[in-house]
Amino acid sequence: MKSRYIVFAFVTFSLWACSKKSDPTLSESIKIVSLSASINPVKAYEITEISVEATGENLQYGWVANHGRILGNGKVVQYNACTSCAGHNTITCRVFNETGEVSDTIMIRVYPYPSENK
Repeated sequence: MKSRYIVFAFVTFSLWACSKKSDPTLSESIKIVSLSASINPVKAYEITEISVEATGENLQYGWVANHGRILGNGKVVQYNACTSCAGHNTITCRVFNETGEVSDTIMIRVYPYPSENK
């Protein structure tokens, strides 16, 4: 029983010691001000532009969608999804530079084609 506690304490300490230390100035150096879509909801196969406004220097952007496709890169990308992606889809934007990173998500509702927006 005692050895379980020792193993637990060792693992906990190891995870804590190996974790990245957070610098309070890093979280303040990059901020996402807004993340928006030009059309939301969309019909399947329709394209919407998603844009991010962020503050910081030398920013780079990464985009990921749980369904559908991201077209392009940078501050403004295009998103489209087919009928099989109907529903609420999550698009994540990661903004980063040499000092750190932040991310935010937007939900895009995709209606199957042809659509009846009720």
